[in-house]
Amino acid sequence: MEVRKNLELVNVSYENGGQKAVMTFLDKERGEVRVVNFNKQVYKDKKYVNDADKAAKVDGWCADVFGCDFTELPTKVGQKYDVYEYPDFNAVFECDYVEKFTEDMVGQIYQTTIDKVILGDYEIQIRYTIDGNQYATHHRFSQFVESLNQYFVDPQKKEKVFQKFQTKYGVSVEDRDKLVGHKIMVEVKNAFGGHYWGDIKKFPAGRK
Repeated sequence: MEVRKNLELVNVSYENGGQKAVMTFLDKERGEVRVVNFNKQVYKDKKYVNDADKAAKVDGWCADVFGCDFTELPTKVGQKYDVYEYPDFNAVFECDYVEKFTEDMVGQIYQTTIDKVILGDYEIQIRYTIDGNQYATHHRFSQFVESLNQYFVDPQKKEKVFQKFQTKYGVSVEDRDKLVGHKIMVEVKNAFGGHYWGDIKKFPAGRK
């Protein structure tokens, strides 16, 4: 992630019936533009649909960053803001972004430490830093239902994942914060056709 400081907002337009704001920032130093999208809708069933929670988030971003309502963003044209440049998108605030492993990393083994362990609704996520970038290993206990374009918890899989977690890392999921700061070895592997992931090596018995 790179921060481009004090870029001028030069244009704001609306799409999808006024539900998506497209903001264009001018990066004079590089002779480029940076586009930031504020979309009140979510992608579901192969189309964008209204979502109250997402709309509330966007309204909050507008108030916090620009000090105005969603419909008043064009009044901010000409003002300057910091733009955060990520590999897949741009933002006007720092995002909780996790890098994706790439093909050239396959087979490499990295020594690092655990930054955090997150128990989410559908997975356990272990975060760590490699070459200054944050990556994650996912232990998922959910199933993606294509027809609904949504993840659902698999209770039996969840129980197995929790058991495997304790066997591999020597602590229960409830005590996951004890893993923060532990040194780990991560090998990048190719699971199937272009899906790359980080395999954290099992802890030695003495570290449990």
